[in-house]
Amino acid sequence: MHFPRRPLSKSLVLTVCAGSIVWGVATGCSQDSSPQANGPEADAGPQAPSTVASGTPAAPGKDPKAPSAELPDAAAAWDGPLLGALFMQTPVMSDMEWPIPEGSRIRDPAREKVVRIGYLRKGSKVPVIPEAHRKPNCTDGWYELVQGGFVCGRYATLDLNHPTLRLQAPHAPDMNAPLPYQYGYNLTHGMPLYKNIPSREERLEYEPWLSGRARARRAEESASSDLDAGAGWGTNPNDPFGVGVDTVDASTPWYLQKFDGGKPQITLDELRGEEGGPVVRRMVRGFFLALDKQEEHPENHSKWWKTTGGLYAPVERIVVQRLLTEFHGVWLQDPLPGVPTISGNPPTTGDAGAYGDGGAPLAAGLPTKLPVGFILWRGHKWTLTADKKRAVRGEPLPRFTAVGLTGKSITVNGFGFWETEEGWWMRNADGQIARQTTPPKDLAPEEKWIDVNLKAQTVVLYSGSTPVYATVGSTGKKSPIKEKNHETKPGSFRIREKHIAATMDGDVASDGPYSIEDVPWIMYFNGSIALHGAFWHSNFGVERSHGCVNLSPMDARAIFQWSDPPLPEGWHGVMSTPDRPGSRVVVREE
Repeated sequence: MHFPRRPLSKSLVLTVCAGSIVWGVATGCSQDSSPQANGPEADAGPQAPSTVASGTPAAPGKDPKAPSAELPDAAAAWDGPLLGALFMQTPVMSDMEWPIPEGSRIRDPAREKVVRIGYLRKGSKVPVIPEAHRKPNCTDGWYELVQGGFVCGRYATLDLNHPTLRLQAPHAPDMNAPLPYQYGYNLTHGMPLYKNIPSREERLEYEPWLSGRARARRAEESASSDLDAGAGWGTNPNDPFGVGVDTVDASTPWYLQKFDGGKPQITLDELRGEEGGPVVRRMVRGFFLALDKQEEHPENHSKWWKTTGGLYAPVERIVVQRLLTEFHGVWLQDPLPGVPTISGNPPTTGDAGAYGDGGAPLAAGLPTKLPVGFILWRGHKWTLTADKKRAVRGEPLPRFTAVGLTGKSITVNGFGFWETEEGWWMRNADGQIARQTTPPKDLAPEEKWIDVNLKAQTVVLYSGSTPVYATVGSTGKKSPIKEKNHETKPGSFRIREKHIAATMDGDVASDGPYSIEDVPWIMYFNGSIALHGAFWHSNFGVERSHGCVNLSPMDARAIFQWSDPPLPEGWHGVMSTPDRPGSRVVVREE
């Protein structure tokens, strides 16, 4: 994939794989607003490297202590110079200029058409023309990427042994796995996220439940028999230093109070740590972290998770999230090269009653055209009596089985049924039906677009009028109570930006704060509303979200890699432009 660019020295050609990335708005189904390098006013430079020795990278769906097989980046297809990103969002610009700030009265023709076309995550290395073009707006010089676009040398380096690249950068996202990173669930209200691995004294100060002055944590919050929080470093996670525990009076911080199973009514702003202190922020139980690797304190040997953002949380307070489902939709046409395909029907090993993909018999033949039914609960194959006045229940069907339908339907004793291509009948109440719809009138020939049906909770990919992929998702949950109504708004949109992963958080009046680091495979299309992967639930096919379109990790990855704008290899995010518009997203009620 090449972006249009002004040639500087010689014509270079490089074939790269495509993926996707984006920036979102920090409201509703939203992304965090962590500092990023946007232009001349951004951070002065990278932080000093940590003095703690590096640990082992975490890999999605694998033993957190086992090394991960990282996907080769753009460097694998290029034997020339590489540019390494020094910031979590190292901006890639359309020209050697910064855009005019929004709302500014500046009039500068050279800057009016400049846009940010994507970004690199810290540690990424991409092919570059090594000539630095120094200008007043970037005294370190602009570098032209072989894939297109320009990066200011203030935010990147040609020195691949730079300490930031060697010691601070997170491991590369795994583009071949259902999830690009491994994730962890925070068990403890008020758990601090530290800038560096803290000393014993700092822990006793900022984690008062560890000291003899603190009350004992509730048993259900400290541990759970069905959760594996990783190897602890003390015999009691509430008392790792062996100083004993007791109770405190009622005038205690919010995180030492009881909430009877609910969430504390506190805001994200109130969770921030003191400026200049060792704690960046505190967490509410249920927050998710994106995990980079484990590290160990050099003196007391306590074990810590380092997040992809470079912060630290104790291993004994974090439960490693397992992949809840391997569910994915079905390809109705051949996918594009590089877009993942997985066999099996139902395509899952993690759901009750499901067949595996390893040579197990298919529960039903794989569909090749619409309409397609998806069994959401323990459905059955139904047959009708000769007079079609009674339906007879047959063998069971595992959850998430995809069923090819003929389009013929019938109602028997008040229940709707669809005829399958195999001759038996699917009951409407057993699942959802993805049906063909009319494409937008102004669609270009063979243009990619995505149909989201709010009533059926289905998502269908189209090339022109031809459906190519069908699945089920979870859109915003409706409620007559305004504070709890998260309905996904219908309309016609375009994918504005795509991210391999980015943090989503927010303050919800009815539910309290939420925070999920590095939500995978994000495709923003309407403000802060996006299609994205959801690893924290597997209840696809019903309303569930805060407004976004939740997809299984495998579905989200497939749609992310299929949709436009494509993501150049090695980039972490990409934005659509008039020359590279995003795929159309049509959200409809029926």
